[in-house]
Amino acid sequence: MQRITNGLRRFNLLIFFILLQQRFILVVSLAITALYSSAQADTTLSSKKWWHKFRPDSLVNKNWSFLPIPTLSSSPETGLKAGIAINYFFNTDQKKAGSTTRDSYAYLDLQYSTRNQLFTELYAQTFTSGERYFLRGRIGYADNYERLWGFGNTTVDNKAFEGVTYQRIYSNINAYKQVKNKFFVGIRGNVSITNNIQTPAKDTNFLTAQAGQKQSTVTGLGPTVLWDHRNHPLSPRSGWYTELGVTFHNKALGGNFNYTEWLIDARKYYPLGEFSCLAFQVFAQLNNGNVPWRELPRMGNPTIMRGYFNGRFRDNNYVAAQTEVRFPVHRLANLAFFGSIGQVNRTLEAMSLTDIRVAGGTGLRFIANRKKNITLRFDYAITTDANSGFYIKIGEAF
Repeated sequence: MQRITNGLRRFNLLIFFILLQQRFILVVSLAITALYSSAQADTTLSSKKWWHKFRPDSLVNKNWSFLPIPTLSSSPETGLKAGIAINYFFNTDQKKAGSTTRDSYAYLDLQYSTRNQLFTELYAQTFTSGERYFLRGRIGYADNYERLWGFGNTTVDNKAFEGVTYQRIYSNINAYKQVKNKFFVGIRGNVSITNNIQTPAKDTNFLTAQAGQKQSTVTGLGPTVLWDHRNHPLSPRSGWYTELGVTFHNKALGGNFNYTEWLIDARKYYPLGEFSCLAFQVFAQLNNGNVPWRELPRMGNPTIMRGYFNGRFRDNNYVAAQTEVRFPVHRLANLAFFGSIGQVNRTLEAMSLTDIRVAGGTGLRFIANRKKNITLRFDYAITTDANSGFYIKIGEAF
């Protein structure tokens, strides 16, 4: 074996840089640098075996559990923002041979901006042993600035927004028990406290006379049912999923607003091959009562109506539908095309087919771990309202 005295191998798996509309996002999903090797006469591994450990095919087949994703972004509302999402994957029946318990997932997301904005969130979804119970929830804190274009399905121009700052603490917990054949029944709880709301200093603004203009505390409880027949909770390619729930927010529970929220989430996946599928989703968030502005359903996020700025349109009722096709283009990458339609309005009766908003786009899914069926998702979307969005997430959008 040939002796290598001063070997240097530098390997950067992915550097993604996007410059778009005065913002850029730089993501380094995996960096392995300055990898030194010195072949000695008594070395037990050859250089080929040593390198094999760090090949992409070897990495995606390793049985690892943690995946940290550092991010750096810039936008007018946040300035320069940096952070990290620490993702953890596990299975409560991992040591049981022949177990059919699906994988569980958790993450801790930390973001901080040069405008002293802080975003933290802890999320987990867990199937207990034998899937007897399913637990899902998030808790977080935001010292935030966001844009507000008004309320309803027709608002001001994209550039005519108003800035709003606030601090918010929130938690949303769902606990289910499996009754039979992946049919779960459970209870959902929601708490959201928004304080120190600051709006533009003028006689009237978008929050004038809105519920929760200066402060809001909402607490709610309610029943929920879930059918989850997906083959995988993060990257499904077959099966179906339906969730129905209602949350009663009431002053008697410690909040200062009374309203009721209904949730409908239905998804269907048609496999088109071993790694391809056609997916559909219908989603509705329906409210009646005195809903504070911060808790109103909002159009636009990384999972549905991608391309719209989060909260570009918001009102009591929000209905949306989307479809997506996913197929492999490389042994380590899949390609996706997606489209969605949606609308918000004060009442369901006021919704009209002529007022539908449309968004669509494309994206890549890089296989981060084949054994756990984990992908790193990069999506870019545009809308009929001249909005656009770029998203980097773990797992499929739905």
